[in-house]
Amino acid sequence: MENKTGKYFKYAIGEIILVMIGILLALQVNNWNNNRIEQNEEKEVIAKLHTDFKENKKVLKDFLVEVNNQMNAQITLMNLIGSSKEELYKHNLDSIFYISFGSSEMAFADNTIKNIMQSGKLNILKNEKITDLLYKWNALSEIRKTRITKLDNWANDKLIPYLLPKISFKQMDMTSNYPWAGISKVKPDYYPLFQEITFENYLDNNIWYYQQVKERCEETDKLIDEIIEATK
Repeated sequence: MENKTGKYFKYAIGEIILVMIGILLALQVNNWNNNRIEQNEEKEVIAKLHTDFKENKKVLKDFLVEVNNQMNAQITLMNLIGSSKEELYKHNLDSIFYISFGSSEMAFADNTIKNIMQSGKLNILKNEKITDLLYKWNALSEIRKTRITKLDNWANDKLIPYLLPKISFKQMDMTSNYPWAGISKVKPDYYPLFQEITFENYLDNNIWYYQQVKERCEETDKLIDEIIEATK
């Protein structure tokens, strides 16, 4: 009986050890499989980020071209303040006004960032440099949006209402060949406008807002380059 009990005991111990080994192997395989899935998911996310930010580089470049054109047009207008009638009317003022009020829009490819942020999957990115750059991107995006909003609000709430009784938007729109555009029958005189210090101050402040937007965009451009490099 003692021999049989000993054999059964050894057999039971062996069974327990085998079960434990099986469990450990299953856990190991499961962990390996999860790691493999996470690694593949990380590679996929990084590849998408790389593609997105290469596209964002192009979007920002086009936006900066528009911003620079608008700024230069407004600087041209400000430099004409105080000019004589002869000097003033050498320029196509309606066209310069039109360019200075250009509509600039910028829509970045940010679905990948939003998805990993909102789903809490940022931890799948093991590369701390990429993670840090994405946090910087989100912070800078908020600053940039604030600057653009301030510029838009100033132009729409202050500058344009100030100019409404002083220039012809109908003539200004002739630059884009809109069907409603054409020579205004009331024949506005722009000379008095260019003798006002108020106009100079409005333009100066508007250009200052443009400069703030431009600087934030230039910072964004550098950050995009860093992200593209980090996600190669």
